[in-house]
Amino acid sequence: MKKKLTLTSILGLIGGLACIVVAINAATEGDLNLFVNTPSLLILIGGTVCILLLSFPGSTLKTLFPVMKQSFVRINTDLHKDIAMIVQLSEQARSEGLLSIKEVADKSGDDFLIKGITLMLDGASRDDLEATMMGDIYQTQKRHRKGVSMVSMIASMAPALGLIGTYIGLVPMLAKLDDPTRLGPLLALALVSSFYGAGIAYLVFSPMSKRLALHSAEERERNELLLEGILGILDAKNPRVIEEELLSYLPKKAARKAPHVQRAKAPKKTKSKSNNAVPYANARAGAKARQGEA
Repeated sequence: MKKKLTLTSILGLIGGLACIVVAINAATEGDLNLFVNTPSLLILIGGTVCILLLSFPGSTLKTLFPVMKQSFVRINTDLHKDIAMIVQLSEQARSEGLLSIKEVADKSGDDFLIKGITLMLDGASRDDLEATMMGDIYQTQKRHRKGVSMVSMIASMAPALGLIGTYIGLVPMLAKLDDPTRLGPLLALALVSSFYGAGIAYLVFSPMSKRLALHSAEERERNELLLEGILGILDAKNPRVIEEELLSYLPKKAARKAPHVQRAKAPKKTKSKSNNAVPYANARAGAKARQGEA
C-alpha cells in the first residue's frame, strides 16, 4: 500500500484556520492580539500534556506524533487490483503448483500477503493459517486503537480544559466587581480559554481521530479480503468462485465495473418478421368456403 499526503485533510485544516482568522480580523478590526492570552494557553496546553501523562505510558506517548501524522496521509488501497492479483495467484497455483506463486507474492511488496502465502507454502493447516492471520489483524487494530484513543482524548478534554479556564477567569472577576480595571483581563481569560478549547477540539483533533479510525477500518477490510483469497487458494477453489466471493467486498456498482470481471451479456432479443399471417388467412378463407358449400 502506497502512502501519500492527502490534499483534503491539509485543505480542511488550513481552510478552517483561515476562516477563523478572517472572522477574528473582521470582528476586531485587525487587532488579533485580543485573542492571544498566555494563561489560557498555559491551561490548555499544560493541562493536555498532564492528562496524557496520567492516562498513557511513555512507550505509547512516543507514538503520538507519528500517529497524528498518519491523519494527513492517504493510503492508496485498490481492492480491484487486490482481487485481480488473488485471481492471478489462484490460476497460477492451479496450472503450475503452489510453489510457483511465492515469487509473485514477493514482488507485490505486501507484508500481509507475503506472510499468508509463506505460511501456506510451509504446510500450515487451514485453521492454523486463519488463526495466525486473524491474530495479525487483531494486533494491528489494537495498536491503531491506542493511537486513536490518544487523539480522541485530546479532542474530548480540550473543551473541558477551556471550561476550567473560563471558571478561573470568572471567579476572580466576580470577586472584584468593584474594580473595573480588573474586569477586562479576567473576562478575556474566561472567554478566550473556551475559544481555544473548542477550536482545538472540533477543528483539529476530532476530525483527526475520525480520519485515523477510517484508515484503520480500510486496512482491516483489505487484510480480510486478502485472507479470504489466500484461504480460497489453499482450498483449491475455482478462480472464478474466489473472484465472486471477493467481489462481495465491493459496492455492487463498483463490482459491476471491475475491469477484470468479464460477465457474459445476454443476447438482445430481435423481432423477426413472421410469414405465418398469409397461411393463416388462406386457411381461414378455405374454412369459410367449405362452410358455404355445406
